[in-house]
This record gives sequence, C-alpha cells and structure tokens, in this order.
Amino acid sequence: MLKLLSYSLHSNGFIPHGHCYLWKTGLVWLHILADATIALAYYSIPFLLIYFISKRKDVPFNGVFLLFGAFIIACGTGHLMEIWTLWHPNYWIAGILKAFTAIISIYTTFALINLIPQALMLPSPAQLEAVNRSLASEIVQRKRIEQELRQAEEVATNSSQAKSEFLANMSHELRTPLNGILGYTQILQRTEPLTNKGRKGVEIIQQCGSHLLTLINDVLDLSKIEARKLELNPVDFYFPAFLDSVTEICRIRAEQKSIALQIELESDLPVGIRADEKRLRQVLINLLGNAIKFTEQGSVTFKVKVISQQSSIIAQEKQQTTNYKIRFEVTDTGVGMSAEQLNKIFQPFEQVGDRKRQAEGTGLGLAISQKIVCLMGSQIEVESEFGKGSTFYFEVDLQEAKDWAKTSRVMQQGTVVGYRGEKRTILVVDDKWENRSVLVNLLEPIGFVVVEASQGEEALQQAIAHKPDLIITDLMMPVMDGFELINRLHQSPQFEKIVVIASSASVFETDQYKSIDAGANAFLPKPIETETLLELLRKYLQLEWVYENKVETKTKANFASSNHPAEIIAPAKEILQQLLNLVQDGDIQKIQEMAPQLSASDDKLTLFAQQVVQLASNFQVKRLETFIKQYIN
Repeated sequence: MLKLLSYSLHSNGFIPHGHCYLWKTGLVWLHILADATIALAYYSIPFLLIYFISKRKDVPFNGVFLLFGAFIIACGTGHLMEIWTLWHPNYWIAGILKAFTAIISIYTTFALINLIPQALMLPSPAQLEAVNRSLASEIVQRKRIEQELRQAEEVATNSSQAKSEFLANMSHELRTPLNGILGYTQILQRTEPLTNKGRKGVEIIQQCGSHLLTLINDVLDLSKIEARKLELNPVDFYFPAFLDSVTEICRIRAEQKSIALQIELESDLPVGIRADEKRLRQVLINLLGNAIKFTEQGSVTFKVKVISQQSSIIAQEKQQTTNYKIRFEVTDTGVGMSAEQLNKIFQPFEQVGDRKRQAEGTGLGLAISQKIVCLMGSQIEVESEFGKGSTFYFEVDLQEAKDWAKTSRVMQQGTVVGYRGEKRTILVVDDKWENRSVLVNLLEPIGFVVVEASQGEEALQQAIAHKPDLIITDLMMPVMDGFELINRLHQSPQFEKIVVIASSASVFETDQYKSIDAGANAFLPKPIETETLLELLRKYLQLEWVYENKVETKTKANFASSNHPAEIIAPAKEILQQLLNLVQDGDIQKIQEMAPQLSASDDKLTLFAQQVVQLASNFQVKRLETFIKQYIN
C-alpha cells in the first residue's frame, strides 16, 4: 500500500511518458492497432450520417445527427492522440481534446433528451401497417364514389339532353301557332277597319302573343346556359353607335313614363371593341328596361366608363392592341329592394315589386343576364335601398378593335372590298353623328361616295346638290323628320323614283309600316346589321360585289402576266398621281383599299390593280413608286 502511494507521488518505475506499457513491443503494437482501428471506425460513421442526411432531408433528427457525428469525430481523434503521445508528450493538447469531446457529448445528451418525446411519437411498424390498411380501404371507397359520380353525371347529361330536346320541340310547336297569331294581328291592324273595342282586343292579343314569345325565348336561353351550350360569339363593332342604339331603344319607354334617361359616357371610350354584340346588348337592355319599369318618377342614369387599360402585342399578328376594363352602370330612383329581395333577385322566375309590374316580365331577364355576364368573366353587382332606388353594375374586359369597319363587311363569300360599275352616291340622313359615322365608315372604304345630313331640310339641299343614287334616312329627327322627308322627296319630280331606305331604332312595328306607307322602299332596323345593309344596297342599286378573297386569287393567278407593262392599262393621270402621293406618304393600307376599287370600277384596270396590290402587300415601296411613275411619264 505504501509502495502504491509512493508511485502516485513519484515517477520512478514508469517510462518517460508516464505510460505503463514498459515498452514491451507486443503490448505497444496492440494498443497502437486497437486505437487506429477504433479511430478509423469512428471517422467512417460521420460520413455515413452525412450521406443519410443528404438523402433524407425530411427527417426531423438531422441536427442531432450532426452533433453525434461531431462527437464521434472527437472520440476518434482522441484515440489517434493516444498513439501520438507514445512518442510526443503533448498532454495539454490531449487534455483539451478530451475536454472538447466532453462538452460535445453533454450537448448531444441534452439534445437527445429533448428529442426523445418526438421519437416516441413516431408510429410503430404495427401502426404503419394499420394506416396502410386504412388508406387502402379509403382508396377503394373513393373509386366507388367516383364511379357513382360518373354514373350520376351520365344520368344528368342524358336528362339535360332530353330537356333540351323537349324544349326545342315545344318551342317549335309553340312558335308555329304564335307566328299565325302575331302575323294576323298585324294584318288586321293594317288592313281591316276595326271598331275601338275590336282594335283594343287585337292589341291585347298581340301583347299576349309577344309576351308568350318572349317567355319562350327566355326559357330557351336559360336552358342553353344551364346545359352549357350557350357560347359567346365575339365580333368587332362600332362602340359609340352600339351604345346609342341601346339607349335609343330604352329612351322611347322612358319618355312614355315621363322619366329622364340620363347618359354619361366617358370621352376615352374605345371607338371599336370586340365582344358578343348581341349578348352585351341583351344584358344592357334588360338592366335599363328593369330600371325604367320600376321607376315611377325621377330618372334612370346609364354610365359607361373605362376603369383601366393595358396595351399588349399580339405575337402572331405583330400588332399592338389595347385591352380595356369597362364598367357599365345603371342607376334608378325607383322602388328599391329589401335585403331579402336582394338575396333572390338573380334566381329564375323571381320578381320584385307589385303584381302589376311582375305581370310585365317573365322573371328570367336578370337570371339570364347574370349568367351571360359570368360567361364574359364577370358578374352583375347590385346596391339597393328600399324606397330610394337601385344601382346595377358590372365590369368586363374588352379588346379594342381598330379594324371594326373592315371586319363588319365580311360576308360568306369573303370581305366586300368594292363593287363593279360606276361609282354610286349615297345620302345618309341622321341627327346622331354616331349613326352617320357607322354608315360612312362602312360604305366609303368600298367605293361609295357618302354625303351626310343631320335633318330633313338639310337632306333636301344635299339631294339637290349631289343627286344621290340612294338615301338612307332616320325617322325621328328635329326640324323635319324622316316621314316628311320621304313625302317631300316623292312629291318632287326630280326624286320621285329615288330609292329610300328608312332606318330607326324604334321597337314599334307601326313606325316600320308608316315608313313603308310613306314611300320608303325598305326598312333597316337599328342597330344596323351590315349584311342586311349590303343586301339592300345590292338589291336596289343592282350591284355586283367584289370580294377580297377573289381579288387575291386573281392577283396570284395573273402575277406573271402583270410583270409586263405593255399588257397593263393604267387609270387616269389624276388617280395615278393620287396613288403616287400615297406611296410617298407610306400609306400602304389606303393603297390596298383603293386598288380593288379601281378593278371594280373598270375591268380593264384589273391587271394594274393586281400589280399595285402585289407590290403593296410585299411592302416593295420603291418598286411600286417606279411602277406608277412609268405610267405617269
């Protein structure tokens, strides 16, 4: 015991470094190999942990794995230090390394203590097996439900198809007798001498028949929407005239009730837009009609304004276009609605107000309008206060249509670009500049000379000065209306045989009959349908239209021969100079519009027009200028 105590106080009997190996070769190598093997094993473990962490980043134990790896590296380094100190007495370094290992081990221990509750929450293999069985059962159940849904969808589709077929058949069966009822009420009103009582009875029959026809159309529209068969057909059209036609239709009824119809249109509205003209008009007329119907005194205000606009470039056409977000708003000072009525106002066959007003409608207008606006990517919003009035509004994205006039001249045979024969003059009489502008933009580009007048007296003066071939006149105008103008024209020997087309937005068929009785050759309803207009012009002026697709076909077929100036007959020098000025101004579009008009006016100029179109279409401005100059010189 005393000897052991003396060993603890003295270094006698130990090797110089304090190890008890006594430098026995076998013992020293045993410790060296053992420490080196342990260090190598320790160093390999962190690499395996790092590989596992890189592959499974979703495991919540990555932090502890890193701490554990650091601890194992420190332990492995400690074993290598044991080998090092056999020859180098760096005991301070060895002690610091052991202290660092102790700190890491303590930190790792506390981290494990915090992590054990989470580890215990992990499901056991038995629990995972139960979850898998549950998921398999849910998958089977979901497949069964999906199969039932598919079967239910097929049943619903078949039912919807059967309903559509039924409605289509019923529509035909109902329209056939209605056509006879409404037709003969009109014949009786025009041709038969009726007593006041008889006339009143015929009017009631016509009103009831018209109401029934409206109901049939509304039900068909609603069924198409519900069956998802109603699609929007966007077209390019003239926006100011569209708005004017909508307001003029509704203004007549407002005037009957002595209600002010106020129109507020922003100045920066686009001139042409692309939308479903028919459906947009249907929605606006419904909103305005309801506002007028439920307003007994005060006013109805129709506002149209631009909320925002954004320019973009169409990649295929390489043209810049502008998209507008436009807000349509209708405000009235009518009866208003309660909160309960607001909740069901857009439901089919729901109506508000007293029974007298309900009898005037079908209860489908707002439901159909809401669904149409939803197809446009928006919805109708309503703000109302009972007894004070309501405001209906919606916002839609509409694309600007810069070539609305050209697009509206497209027919089945192609785009009308002119007509054959001598140039014709048309007198357009309308107190609304928007309506005159529509006709000017439609007719001038295809070769007509259009003269304008704002009322009847001015029209007579213009007719004497320009001697038009045909007159298109509005019926309702100040100073002298269309009826008197037609009478005055036919009383004059100079214009007694002139063709007159009466045009109006009036919904009363009596106005159409009056215009025909006054001497008009035809009636053109507003808003004007271009195809109807062109057909009337063709009929009464005996025209043969020239279509764009036919001009292009002839151009391609005869381009080889058009390279020979000797075979080409040029127009008059004044026209050549006009073409040259357009070329020098770089107005390619105007040249392309003017060239087909030349071939339409004289067949001998066809080759010349084809050459001009070919060069202008390929933007060969220099060659086109040289080509025209050779005929001028």
